[in-house]
Amino acid sequence: MKFFQKHLVVSSAMLLLLQIGCSKNPSSPMPTAGLVKISIRSINGNPASPLPKAAAAVNSVTITSARIVIDEIEFTSSIDDSADFELEDPFVQDLMIDTTSQVISTVQIPFGTYKEMEISIDQLSPNDGNAYAQNPDLQNLSIRIEGYLDGDTTNTFVFTSALSAEQEQEFNPPLVIDENSPSTNVVLAMDTSMWFVDRNNLPLDPTAAANQTAIERNIKASIRMYEDEDDDGEEDDDDDNDEDDDDE
Repeated sequence: MKFFQKHLVVSSAMLLLLQIGCSKNPSSPMPTAGLVKISIRSINGNPASPLPKAAAAVNSVTITSARIVIDEIEFTSSIDDSADFELEDPFVQDLMIDTTSQVISTVQIPFGTYKEMEISIDQLSPNDGNAYAQNPDLQNLSIRIEGYLDGDTTNTFVFTSALSAEQEQEFNPPLVIDENSPSTNVVLAMDTSMWFVDRNNLPLDPTAAANQTAIERNIKASIRMYEDEDDDGEEDDDDDNDEDDDDE
């Protein structure tokens, strides 16, 4: 009987040690990173109204095609440490397909709180491999826009640029990726109605070399980045405002 009791105590102790060991070394480790889906969409907010010919060199600019090269995307942590990634090949996006969000990539980033997002626009170079070979009309360029002027479909233009620029924007509130929020969506939105107007909302002639710098500045300024947790293409704060309006 004593032998049985002693054997039972030893077995129980071994079982307890085994349980403790398993809890410290689980076969399935807890995840330390989450997923962020990155999408891009074009917005045609408030295009310039047609003006008398005396008021501007052109009355209106209609865009029929727009492509832009996005070279790098970076998330910056709130503790001054960053989780960044660079696409294997620059991402060439057609912005004029429609205004719905189009997925660029789904990336894995470490759990943490991220205060801002930054994108880099850069020209395609021979070092970019397939992207360079597959886009001959964007070689050594970062932007190509086609369209027509003054409502005349035969009065066409092609605007190109080798713009190299970075655009960053803070998340407000910060973007949080953790065990409770392991995935989310982020949208890069570009308002194409801002591209070919000056500070007085007068149309800028894309065929005039004197307007090149102003148009490039407009394109950079048209980029906006925001979290879209419910994946509806709209900024989450805008969703809240829409709900408030519906309640009134």
